[in-house]
Amino acid sequence: MTDTYLELSHSAWGNAFVSLLGLPKPPRLKRGEGAWSERPLDGQAGVYGAAEGGQLSPALLRALHDAGASLRVRPELTGFEAVKRAAAELNVTLTGMPVTGETVPPAQFIVYDASGLSRPERLHELYEFFQPLAARIAPNGRVVIVTRTPESASEAPRAACAASLRGFIKSLGKEIGRKGATANLIEVAPGSEAGLAGALRFLLSERAAYVSGQPLVLDAKGAAGSWAAPLKGKTALVTGAARGIGASIAEVLAREGAQVIGVDRPQEEGELAATLARFAGAGLPLDITAADAPARIAAECRSRFGGLDVIVHNAGITRDKTLRNMPPHFWDQVIEVNLAAIVRINEQLLQDGLKDGARMVCISSIGGIAGNPGQTNYGATKSGVIGYVRAMAPLMAQRGGAINAVAPGFIETAMTAQMPAVPRIMGRLLSSVMQGGLPVDIAEAVGFLASGYASGVNGQTLRVCGQHLSGG
Repeated sequence: MTDTYLELSHSAWGNAFVSLLGLPKPPRLKRGEGAWSERPLDGQAGVYGAAEGGQLSPALLRALHDAGASLRVRPELTGFEAVKRAAAELNVTLTGMPVTGETVPPAQFIVYDASGLSRPERLHELYEFFQPLAARIAPNGRVVIVTRTPESASEAPRAACAASLRGFIKSLGKEIGRKGATANLIEVAPGSEAGLAGALRFLLSERAAYVSGQPLVLDAKGAAGSWAAPLKGKTALVTGAARGIGASIAEVLAREGAQVIGVDRPQEEGELAATLARFAGAGLPLDITAADAPARIAAECRSRFGGLDVIVHNAGITRDKTLRNMPPHFWDQVIEVNLAAIVRINEQLLQDGLKDGARMVCISSIGGIAGNPGQTNYGATKSGVIGYVRAMAPLMAQRGGAINAVAPGFIETAMTAQMPAVPRIMGRLLSSVMQGGLPVDIAEAVGFLASGYASGVNGQTLRVCGQHLSGG
């Protein structure tokens, strides 16, 4: 769907009009094109830094180097000597940089290892590193801070420092969002360092254009696998695949090498077939709330493909009414489609049809995090998805796999296009990047979580909302 205001603000006369009235001008977000590559950061120059005593620089420097990045550093800062030693051991080239003067180039990305911060007084190191760089972040630039999980801290002051970074990146994300730039946090549990490379590749890429102000927790073990075509040889099932976000998810999974099975209601069979024909996907028209749906899905996937490596629970509906005016069938329909069907299908697949090491992704919503009037049924299901994912994570880990959720914000779809004009405009402008997301933004996040790129992520909910004021 078209964001008329965004297009208007970037036209010659529209830009003058917007500037004259002092209205916000949404940036043009640069999104990824084509499949993942081995070296997605080739040709990109970023700034790297670390607090003194940081523990994660060896893993971070190796990941950035392998992704093709060129790294600049500030030798005058505390923590540089440890970075220098780690780079020398890894044979990673670092280039010194000034932080003042017109010749300083914009930073396409900034990565900072904050794991060494042990007491609140030392948060000045964070300020010292970022303050001169804040104005140097390039349009569509990326900021990623990495630290240990607060829960793993041995002392309360260290936990406080780690927790403070959540507020820092959320605030910084709102400052730089007008450039289309993002700021995110990776929290690493001890033993989960192997997941850093994939998480960095996603959050530093154009595929995360609508992800900002978010903490991503790595607390699972596992190898990333192949960087190019990470889903090659995998079989993935997507519910609600005929159109919109589901169709985009199916297309992204196929782009990364998966054999995709698309599921949608029988009355959508024609549109489902047209979507899947674009990438040789297989269709399975059925109602996921039907009593025999779980058994049919399991039998079909087992007999035709030997089982599933990925399942994406995308199908969802709304039936909006304030609670006092909501008829019982509105309530029951939303509960059935958005939550109960997910649970029943997974229960069947865990018995028969799901391969070891499989990854599940469930679509939640910021409506389940912040709530919306007239959506008590919808909010309950989407919040339920988040709790379900968290509770299922240990079981999936035992099988060598993972389950995670994506919580979209305001996404430009046929559904949001039917909203009244004022709520639709406000839904766009209340994000840090001052616009709605696109279905592909959700699809790219799902592709990340469905692949080995997210090998360290389990039981988490990733918000893809442009850091929306509501639930961002």
